[in-house]
Formats: sequence, structure tokens, C-alpha cells
Amino acid sequence: MEETIELREIIEILLKAKWLIGLVTVVGILLAGTVSWFILPEKYESKATVQIASNAQDTKILASYVAYEFTPQVFSQRVKNQTIINQGFQHANLPNKFSHENLTVTQEPNTNLVNLTYTSDSSTNAQKELKEIISITKSEMNKSVQNTLQDLENTYRTETESLTSEIESIIKEYNSIIQSNNLPEVLILQTILNSDIVLNISDEQTKALSNLSGPLQNQLLQLQAQIQTKSEEYRSVLADYQSVKTGLESFKPDPFIRIIVEPTISEIPASPNKMLNLVIGLILGLLIGVGLVFFREYWRNTTPAK
Repeated sequence: MEETIELREIIEILLKAKWLIGLVTVVGILLAGTVSWFILPEKYESKATVQIASNAQDTKILASYVAYEFTPQVFSQRVKNQTIINQGFQHANLPNKFSHENLTVTQEPNTNLVNLTYTSDSSTNAQKELKEIISITKSEMNKSVQNTLQDLENTYRTETESLTSEIESIIKEYNSIIQSNNLPEVLILQTILNSDIVLNISDEQTKALSNLSGPLQNQLLQLQAQIQTKSEEYRSVLADYQSVKTGLESFKPDPFIRIIVEPTISEIPASPNKMLNLVIGLILGLLIGVGLVFFREYWRNTTPAK
């Protein structure tokens, strides 16, 4: 027949060894208190909310580049760049090193808001370091856009130089034909464009004009068309170049990254949670104490008689 343990017997066992349970529980509470007050370092939190608004101002030709960089997703990744932020901390003479494990980043659904929570060894350090993190991230995003715009500016400048060279080459060829055939340049343009303007030209130039052949006239028309096409293309590229150059000189990240809630300063440490640790120590002490009591009772009952 299987042995059973009655509830009364369990209670009697516990009451007999209540001193042991109490002792282990007190030890557990003391250990939890010692660890919480004297071993675990206190950590303080600073919180901030940032808005990323790529459409904060009309940037015209730069809009696509701004919209690509200034997004909550890009900000959330850049704000965790440990190498860059540590360099910024060192430059700002901050005492601690940055670790992405101390930073919590959450994006509010269907908004362009990003919530930041940063943990440090003191309330003032947490606030200063979070401010610096946001500032460094803004600077890096600004630098990224500026580098892109610098590359774009160089591309447009190269295009304008190339188009200038092409136009000069075509004009040189056009002028060479005019000079070699002793033709009045203005009159040729007037004749081809069917202008009613009458200009005085010499008899020699009139004779040269009357002898103007169809192939030569066609060649001049083609050259003029090329000059006009390249000139329009040059004006378009030059306008883009000037726009990018102006944007590069005046671009600032401030309108696109707005601090909605400034980094807070906390008077109460976020960790360790001393009261919670004491409760955990109490519960663990009780469980361990009860476990020891039953183990001791089992050991006594199963010890063979000598």
C-alpha cells in the first residue's frame, strides 16, 4: 500500500523547522538588499521624443535626397552607431562610453515620431549624453546629405564643363565655315531664319551669299541646331548646378529633426528596483527554506538504522 502524507503532517514538519525557514528567508532578504544597495550600480534614465519631418521645408531639387535620408527608420539606425557616437562623446569630453545596449529606440506606429530612452550612471549624465546622441545623429545625417549633394554638384559641374567644350567646338566649326567662305555671319542667320531685318553687306559678301550651295547651307543649319540644343541643355544643367550649390551652402538638418520632448532628468534611479529585489529575496528564501526542511525530513526518514 502506497504511503501518503497528510496535510497535518506537512504543517507539523514546517512548524517544527520554522526557525530554519525564517533563517533562510532572512538570509535571502539580506543578500537581496546587499546586492541592491551595495553591489548593483544605480542606473538613471533620460527620455526624449524626436520628430523626423522630411517635408518640413521646400527643398525643390534636393527634396528626393532629403526624403531618402530623413526618415524615422534611418534615424533609428544612425542613432545606434556606437563608433560615431563614442567619437562624439570623446570630442564633447563626456566621461562615459556609449553602448547601444543602453539606448532603447521605438517608433510610434503611423507617425514620424521616435521615442528614445537612454540609461547612464547618473541623472545629469543620462540627460547630457542623450542630448549629445541626438546632436551627433543630426550632424551625421546632415553630413550624409551634404556628401550626396557634393557628389551631385561635382557631377553637374563636370556636365557643364563638358557641354561648354562641345558648344565652343561647334561654334568654332561654324565660324570657320563662315570665314572660309567670306560669308556675313549675321546675314546667314537672317537668311536661314527668314528674318525681315535688312543689313548692309559688301558686294563681295553678296556674291558669296548668292553662291551659297545647298549642302553648305544644310551644314550651317545643322550646326545652328546643335548649338541651340546644346545651349538649352547647358542652361538646364547650369540651373540644376546652381540650385544644388545653393542648397549645399544653406542646408541645415534642424528643420527636419525636431525635438518634441527634450531629454528629461530623473531624480529616481530606474534600476536596480530595490523593493522588487527584496520581494524576490523573500520569496526565494521561503522556497529554499521549505525545500531544505523537506529534504532534511526525507534524509532522516530514509537513513538506514545501524
